[in-house]
Amino acid sequence: MTGTRRRPTRGEGTAWAGELRALWTAPVWGATAAVMVLALALVTRLWMAGASYGVLDPSVSALTSLPAALRAAAWQFATLLGLLLTAVVVATGLGQTLEGGTWSALRLFENRVGVLWARKAGAALALSLASQVVTGVLLWLGTSALARLWPVRPRAVPPGFAGGHTPPPLPVESATWGQAAGAIAGALLVQFLFISLAGLAAALLRSVIGTLALGAGPLLVTAPLVMLPAAPFLPHRWIADLLNLPSEAQYQLYLWNQAPPDPTPLTGGLALAGVASLAAVAAWAALRSERALRPVD
Repeated sequence: MTGTRRRPTRGEGTAWAGELRALWTAPVWGATAAVMVLALALVTRLWMAGASYGVLDPSVSALTSLPAALRAAAWQFATLLGLLLTAVVVATGLGQTLEGGTWSALRLFENRVGVLWARKAGAALALSLASQVVTGVLLWLGTSALARLWPVRPRAVPPGFAGGHTPPPLPVESATWGQAAGAIAGALLVQFLFISLAGLAAALLRSVIGTLALGAGPLLVTAPLVMLPAAPFLPHRWIADLLNLPSEAQYQLYLWNQAPPDPTPLTGGLALAGVASLAAVAAWAALRSERALRPVD
């Protein structure tokens, strides 16, 4: 007996490319540019504030190395800036599709909801990866220019102290290419969590505004809980553990909680992967429902 589901076998590559082209919208690219500019502004402010005193934070001075800059960009996209960007991407993509009622039209051409959901999540991850690399390169170029324009002067030594010798240069928290690749991979896992949560919000609310609010809201509201004993059970702490975020740079170089990470990246990664998978499956189930086929009244 022949099934009724449509299973196209050709044009899959075109369909995946179409999802990427669908993200070519003013809100998405405006939000992406804003994230890059803010990341550069944070670094520039810290550099100019510390260079004149010779007390530049090692996390900032290390950005003149390309691997360290790529790692810092991954930290940005795995924390608050990445969370807000993901909410915008999913809201203007999947959220708008559901709100406007065009989701049912997509289902006429591809009835496999899992494929549609995978394409949209994959396009968002591809955008995140490209944005991370571009941001890392911009941080590297920007700090290299700052190092020439505002070099870090040594700290002043009081007369007669230590024989007047210049103190040793500040340590540099450089990164290897392996560490940069690991940070980018970890950031993509965190982005998958953000995308899954925002996708679930879009499927349940079928609203652009609702997706923005519920996609980012829960993680923002629960951020203060990292200072309580419940911190080890929160995604915020798992992210810090996975990426080994330096607590001294939080709310300066990047924006996240101020809880110091535990040296348990494997535990944090497994916990994040589990929660992200559950959220992705829940979003798939909600997108399969008849309610998702009806436009918002």
